[in-house]
Amino acid sequence: MELRLNPKEERVVEVLRRGGAMSPSEIAVQTLMLPQETFDTLARLEKSGYIVMRDAPSTPDGKMVILSSALHMVTKE
Repeated sequence: MELRLNPKEERVVEVLRRGGAMSPSEIAVQTLMLPQETFDTLARLEKSGYIVMRDAPSTPDGKMVILSSALHMVTKE
């Protein structure tokens, strides 16, 4: 499976690979992206099926982001 990701999407995927599930705010901090930029990137990744956003009422954003099971199987070359 070949990933077709722009640079921002690549940064988000790499952060999730290294750190595991995290909230959108945590992703914004890790990638040094603005919050809206992060949410837009996450929306594109979710629409493409690369991530899953789950409700997580205990987080400040109310969401938790995880890599999709298909993406876990793809190795970075």
